[in-house]
Amino acid sequence: MDTRCEYSTLTLPNDVKYLDVATAYVGEVAAKLGFDSADRASIERAVREAASNVITHAFEPAESAGFEIACERVPVGLRVSVKDKGVPFDPATVPECELPTAPGLDPAPGCGILSMKESVDELHFNNLGPNGKETVLIKYLKSRNISEYFEACELGAYADDRVDVPRAPRSTEITIRPLEPADAIEVSRCVYRAYGYDYVYEDVYYPDRLIQLNESGDIFSAVAVTRDNEIVGHGALISYEHGPLAETGIGVVKPEFRSLGILTRLETYLVEKAKSQGLLGIFGRPVTTHTYTQQVGERFQLRNCAVLVGNMPQPERFRGISGKLSQRETLLVHFKYLAPPRPVELFAPRHHADMIRDIYDQFTEYRDMRSFRDASVEPRERESVIRTKLPKLTGTARIDIESYGKDPVSQLNAVVRELCLKRVDVIHLYLNLCDPLTATFTKRFEELGFFFAGILPLGMPQDALILQYLNNVPIDYSKIRVHSERTRTLLEYVKGHDPNAV
Repeated sequence: MDTRCEYSTLTLPNDVKYLDVATAYVGEVAAKLGFDSADRASIERAVREAASNVITHAFEPAESAGFEIACERVPVGLRVSVKDKGVPFDPATVPECELPTAPGLDPAPGCGILSMKESVDELHFNNLGPNGKETVLIKYLKSRNISEYFEACELGAYADDRVDVPRAPRSTEITIRPLEPADAIEVSRCVYRAYGYDYVYEDVYYPDRLIQLNESGDIFSAVAVTRDNEIVGHGALISYEHGPLAETGIGVVKPEFRSLGILTRLETYLVEKAKSQGLLGIFGRPVTTHTYTQQVGERFQLRNCAVLVGNMPQPERFRGISGKLSQRETLLVHFKYLAPPRPVELFAPRHHADMIRDIYDQFTEYRDMRSFRDASVEPRERESVIRTKLPKLTGTARIDIESYGKDPVSQLNAVVRELCLKRVDVIHLYLNLCDPLTATFTKRFEELGFFFAGILPLGMPQDALILQYLNNVPIDYSKIRVHSERTRTLLEYVKGHDPNAV
């Protein structure tokens, strides 16, 4: 029996006559989950487009086959999967979308994917190799945004650190504990006042959604509270779907309490929680606008292992931390093992092998658990398994090549072209370092415009090599601030391989 929450499937023939059945099914499920009429219409529009793509492109005209639609309740709302075992769809064959120039006109060919992207909050395309392919649509259930709880004057930005802010006494008693439902509103307000609406983890602005995600285990929030139960800080473990890891993030401390080491105490609490959950590692993505979060990570022996150039949309400012930013925000990736990893062989591309070894050397206690080998493997005669995740807000997509097939370069090129046409700014490519074909194909992928970002141990869940692609995103590397000399060496290496760097 399936253990997923409120999960159901519907199998339909590949006939356009069944499009109304498909949309009616998903619309009824959405209604039962509480979506209003406008959101139901958006979901139905996206499902109709996804199903139409399957019927039109996946099968021969006279071929009799079926496809599956699955609906699943998830903490943020509704997940719909449209899956088939037909011919792989090549988005590069679809012309660039041209929106109608007058009311009442139908969109030109190629607008279907754009329509899906605009209709839902997350859009994923997964090529599953011999298991076919699927389009995943996720729509968030409306929750009250933090701005609906407070007047604008109560949501003003925290004072800039350059302004003399009265500090709480060092004797202030602070307790770290798990988030309780009544805390969620104040946590959302703290994040808003610190970051505006620029924090990449959007769910934190919706108190109800924050509560639901904690109840489901998708995140674990810890709060710092005073003796009077005032919420003065927050941090979280965010579950990671690709491996036995959790990400630490959503860290915020009210300015008047920033001299009390609260962020360090929150991190200590979260590390112990991650260990109790049996996780093998934690990682974080500190910003490079300032170096404070980098320094906190260093205290906990999190080692910088990747530089994600232009990863976040250009924020107006990090409130109370810096002035207006002039480019997309670059993030680091830092990582720490929580338990000994099993011994593995890695197949690093020869032209990056020295840097990859240097990154691994930071994890001195487990250095002998990773050995490097040369690769001499021919491509496999099967379809590649490639998953693409495209969040709506960040302008950053993630592509995972889970298994190499006979032509991964052309498949990847088609996906990249489609993402660029849809104006995705940054693309991250995750490659399995335990697969010999990663060493074989990395240079070919770099010929498409990808360049070195770094590694993430346990990131696929095997160790991952990360490449990145910038879609006409200008980056001034001199504005990227890093704390340690070792990280500066990594940053210079990344810059040296960026084909866009000047």
